[in-house]
Amino acid sequence: MTTQKDDTENCFQKFSNTQYLKDVFLCSLVAFGGPEAHLGVFLDRLVQKKKYLSEKALLEWMALCSFLPGPTSTQVITAIGLEKGGRSLAILTLMVWAMPALCLMTLIALIPALIDKNSFANITSFLAPMAAGFVGWAAWVLGKKVVINPLSFGLWGCGLAIALLSTTPWAIPISFCLGAGLSILLSPKTEQLKSLHTGKFSVPWGIFFLFITLLCVGIISSFFSENSLWVTFERFYRYGYLVFGGGQVVVPIMQGELVSTNALLTQDEFLAGFGLVQALPGPMFSFAAYAGGLCEQQNSINRQLLSAMIAGWAIFIPGTLLLFLVHPFWGKLKTLPWAHRALRGINAVASGLVSGVFIGILLDASWTPLEMSCFIISLGLLISRKIPAPFIVVVLGLFYLVVSNLI
Repeated sequence: MTTQKDDTENCFQKFSNTQYLKDVFLCSLVAFGGPEAHLGVFLDRLVQKKKYLSEKALLEWMALCSFLPGPTSTQVITAIGLEKGGRSLAILTLMVWAMPALCLMTLIALIPALIDKNSFANITSFLAPMAAGFVGWAAWVLGKKVVINPLSFGLWGCGLAIALLSTTPWAIPISFCLGAGLSILLSPKTEQLKSLHTGKFSVPWGIFFLFITLLCVGIISSFFSENSLWVTFERFYRYGYLVFGGGQVVVPIMQGELVSTNALLTQDEFLAGFGLVQALPGPMFSFAAYAGGLCEQQNSINRQLLSAMIAGWAIFIPGTLLLFLVHPFWGKLKTLPWAHRALRGINAVASGLVSGVFIGILLDASWTPLEMSCFIISLGLLISRKIPAPFIVVVLGLFYLVVSNLI
């Protein structure tokens, strides 16, 4: 079993903000799939290759961010920047991580008539099985680390069942609470860990009031201003603080309000964007830029561009502010004896969730033999550790292109 000393030695290497942001950018280019696949990318590059943090610390951040509303994987990588360099590096991390996907989805919103959606879908069909390979690899690596006794195996199974059977996003935070509670009650007692955060900490009231101010400004302006851009800000800011469960949950909520209720997008436009965002790397919340741009499609292209920018960034703000709000308490809290036992339970549940998502992907998959080959190759390359993750996308893309043309 690893100790805190081991984790500290692994995590606190010579650190460069510039190099870290370069690694975040590389992650943003290969992070296909949902939060679980993103976790595999983070595990590969940020943990095992660059050792910015330990696997245990990555799981702890995942557990904390799963409790918060907003985009889980985005909050996790932002939290790593927050821990390594404070709020300024965290904000830069968010921008570098989200910018590529936001720019692509904005571009797609501005030129929808120029995109042959069927051809695009055919070209990018290898991405889903490749992302499944990242999820499978993450499930294996994390499972080996956290399943160490019968209790952790049972909690891992609980997470697995939640991922496969649950239909509500509330099941995930509830399962974490269950895992924490059972681990506190049933785990052997441990000594208190030494906190890396010495002295007293203060509540970041400025962050709290900024969160509330933006909420109130959005609501008031949307009621009293005739400018639809205020409505766009309020709407997407609201999505950011009300949604638990990430992009897969926020997209249906957008569909109800933007398509069914207000008819700002057609169903075909919405579904086309939803399909495209799943084929692109980066956070699924980048779908907001596409939806925001099309909300103003009856106006000038400049207004569309502005609306896409407002929607794209507004949806990320609440989750980031909430992360800043709880961070001062997190470093102290996780060193308490009962909190340390709780984290072991939470980590086991989190590992089970990743494994359950992987099994669910395989059960729902209707891949062609070529796409199945892409899955097997991606998983094999990750296990072999011979090729860095960014090049796996290139290798599989070339493989798919060549073989599909030969068949």
